[in-house]
Amino acid sequence: MDYPQDPRTVGMLGGYAPSGEPLPATPDHLYEVAESWRVSEHTPPEIRDQLRVSRDLFTHCLLVWEFSAVGVAWSLLAVESALRWALGARQSTPFQQLIKRAHREGLLTDELADALDAGRRLRNDFSHPRNQPAWTLGMAAPALRRSHAVVFHVSEIVGGRGSTNPS
Repeated sequence: MDYPQDPRTVGMLGGYAPSGEPLPATPDHLYEVAESWRVSEHTPPEIRDQLRVSRDLFTHCLLVWEFSAVGVAWSLLAVESALRWALGARQSTPFQQLIKRAHREGLLTDELADALDAGRRLRNDFSHPRNQPAWTLGMAAPALRRSHAVVFHVSEIVGGRGSTNPS
Protein backbone atom coordinates (compact mmCIF):
# COMPACT_ATOMS: atom_id res chain seq x y z
CA MET A 1 0.00 0.00 0.00
CA ASP A 2 1.39 3.39 -0.96
CA TYR A 3 0.97 6.13 1.58
CA PRO A 4 0.71 9.75 0.52
CA GLN A 5 3.22 12.25 1.84
CA ASP A 6 1.97 14.19 4.83
CA PRO A 7 1.00 17.58 3.34
CA ARG A 8 2.77 19.36 6.22
CA THR A 9 6.12 17.95 5.05
CA VAL A 10 5.88 19.05 1.42
CA GLY A 11 8.72 21.45 0.69
CA MET A 12 10.65 20.62 3.86
CA LEU A 13 14.33 21.38 3.60
CA GLY A 14 16.47 18.24 3.67
CA GLY A 15 19.85 19.92 3.73
CA TYR A 16 22.20 21.66 1.34
CA ALA A 17 24.12 20.50 -1.71
CA PRO A 18 27.89 21.03 -1.71
CA SER A 19 27.21 24.06 -3.91
CA GLY A 20 25.03 25.54 -1.17
CA GLU A 21 21.70 24.97 -2.91
CA PRO A 22 18.85 23.88 -0.64
CA LEU A 23 17.75 20.28 -1.11
CA PRO A 24 14.21 19.06 -0.55
CA ALA A 25 13.65 16.34 2.03
CA THR A 26 13.14 13.01 0.27
CA PRO A 27 12.82 9.49 1.64
CA ASP A 28 16.21 8.61 0.12
CA HIS A 29 17.85 11.64 1.72
CA LEU A 30 16.37 10.83 5.13
CA TYR A 31 17.54 7.23 4.80
CA GLU A 32 21.09 8.40 4.01
CA VAL A 33 21.06 10.74 7.01
CA ALA A 34 19.79 8.00 9.35
CA GLU A 35 22.34 5.49 8.03
CA SER A 36 25.15 7.92 8.93
CA TRP A 37 24.37 7.48 12.64
CA ARG A 38 26.77 4.78 13.77
CA VAL A 39 25.81 1.78 15.88
CA SER A 40 28.53 -0.13 17.70
CA GLU A 41 28.94 -3.86 17.25
CA HIS A 42 29.21 -3.93 21.06
CA THR A 43 25.70 -2.55 21.53
CA PRO A 44 23.35 -5.31 22.72
CA PRO A 45 20.84 -6.44 20.06
CA GLU A 46 17.78 -5.17 21.94
CA ILE A 47 19.29 -1.67 22.17
CA ARG A 48 20.36 -1.79 18.51
CA ASP A 49 16.70 -2.60 17.76
CA GLN A 50 15.54 0.47 19.69
CA LEU A 51 17.91 2.62 17.65
CA ARG A 52 16.74 0.98 14.41
CA VAL A 53 13.13 1.83 15.25
CA SER A 54 14.11 5.45 15.95
CA ARG A 55 15.83 5.63 12.54
CA ASP A 56 12.84 3.98 10.83
CA LEU A 57 10.49 6.52 12.38
CA PHE A 58 12.73 9.35 11.21
CA THR A 59 12.92 8.02 7.65
CA HIS A 60 9.12 7.72 7.53
CA CYS A 61 8.33 11.16 8.93
CA LEU A 62 7.52 12.47 5.46
CA LEU A 63 4.50 10.16 5.60
CA VAL A 64 3.52 11.09 9.15
CA TRP A 65 5.21 14.23 10.41
CA GLU A 66 4.86 13.26 14.06
CA PHE A 67 7.08 10.21 13.50
CA SER A 68 10.15 12.44 13.86
CA ALA A 69 9.29 13.34 17.47
CA VAL A 70 8.36 9.73 18.25
CA GLY A 71 11.73 8.67 16.82
CA VAL A 72 13.51 11.11 19.13
CA ALA A 73 11.58 9.76 22.13
CA TRP A 74 12.47 6.20 21.15
CA SER A 75 16.15 7.09 20.74
CA LEU A 76 16.16 8.53 24.26
CA LEU A 77 14.74 5.24 25.52
CA ALA A 78 17.67 3.53 23.78
CA VAL A 79 20.10 5.83 25.63
CA GLU A 80 18.44 4.99 28.93
CA SER A 81 18.59 1.27 28.08
CA ALA A 82 22.27 1.57 27.14
CA LEU A 83 23.14 3.25 30.43
CA ARG A 84 21.17 0.66 32.38
CA TRP A 85 23.03 -2.12 30.52
CA ALA A 86 26.46 -0.51 30.84
CA LEU A 87 26.05 0.09 34.57
CA GLY A 88 24.32 -3.20 35.34
CA ALA A 89 21.60 -1.10 36.97
CA ARG A 90 18.21 -2.30 38.12
CA GLN A 91 15.14 -1.67 35.96
CA SER A 92 13.77 0.65 38.65
CA THR A 93 16.78 3.00 38.62
CA PRO A 94 15.61 6.40 37.35
CA PHE A 95 17.19 7.84 34.19
CA GLN A 96 18.55 10.82 36.14
CA GLN A 97 20.43 8.51 38.51
CA LEU A 98 21.78 6.51 35.56
CA ILE A 99 23.17 9.71 34.03
CA LYS A 100 24.78 10.82 37.30
CA ARG A 101 26.32 7.41 37.94
CA ALA A 102 27.59 7.06 34.35
CA HIS A 103 29.21 10.49 34.69
CA ARG A 104 30.78 9.60 38.05
CA GLU A 105 32.13 6.33 36.64
CA GLY A 106 33.67 8.03 33.59
CA LEU A 107 31.26 6.73 30.94
CA LEU A 108 30.08 10.28 30.21
CA THR A 109 31.97 13.53 29.88
CA ASP A 110 30.62 16.68 31.52
CA GLU A 111 29.23 17.74 28.13
CA LEU A 112 27.50 14.40 27.47
CA ALA A 113 26.05 14.28 30.98
CA ASP A 114 24.60 17.80 30.56
CA ALA A 115 23.20 16.95 27.13
CA LEU A 116 21.67 13.74 28.47
CA ASP A 117 20.06 15.55 31.36
CA ALA A 118 18.39 17.84 28.82
CA GLY A 119 17.38 14.71 26.88
CA ARG A 120 16.00 13.16 30.05
CA ARG A 121 13.81 16.21 30.64
CA LEU A 122 12.68 16.05 27.03
CA ARG A 123 11.88 12.35 27.40
CA ASN A 124 9.80 13.19 30.46
CA ASP A 125 7.92 15.84 28.48
CA PHE A 126 7.24 13.29 25.75
CA SER A 127 6.00 10.84 28.39
CA HIS A 128 3.52 13.33 29.85
CA PRO A 129 2.33 15.32 26.82
CA ARG A 130 -0.37 17.92 26.54
CA ASN A 131 -0.60 17.21 22.82
CA GLN A 132 1.09 15.22 20.06
CA PRO A 133 4.50 16.80 19.39
CA ALA A 134 5.74 17.22 15.83
CA TRP A 135 9.32 18.17 15.15
CA THR A 136 10.97 19.48 12.03
CA LEU A 137 13.82 17.52 10.50
CA GLY A 138 16.21 20.19 11.74
CA MET A 139 15.06 19.57 15.30
CA ALA A 140 14.88 15.78 15.14
CA ALA A 141 18.06 14.89 13.25
CA PRO A 142 20.52 16.43 15.76
CA ALA A 143 18.72 14.82 18.71
CA LEU A 144 18.71 11.43 16.99
CA ARG A 145 22.35 11.81 15.98
CA ARG A 146 23.31 12.67 19.58
CA SER A 147 21.38 9.70 21.00
CA HIS A 148 23.11 7.35 18.57
CA ALA A 149 26.50 8.90 19.42
CA VAL A 150 25.96 8.44 23.16
CA VAL A 151 24.93 4.79 22.77
CA PHE A 152 27.92 4.23 20.45
CA HIS A 153 30.28 5.90 22.94
CA VAL A 154 29.02 3.91 25.93
CA SER A 155 28.98 0.64 23.97
CA GLU A 156 32.55 1.13 22.78
CA ILE A 157 33.76 1.82 26.32
CA VAL A 158 31.96 -1.18 27.77
CA GLY A 159 32.91 -3.40 24.81
CA GLY A 160 36.53 -2.31 25.11
CA ARG A 161 36.57 -3.57 28.70
CA GLY A 162 35.52 -7.00 27.49
CA SER A 163 32.54 -6.98 29.83
CA THR A 164 28.88 -6.16 29.55
CA ASN A 165 28.86 -5.09 33.19
CA PRO A 166 31.71 -2.72 34.02
CA SER A 167 30.57 -2.22 37.66
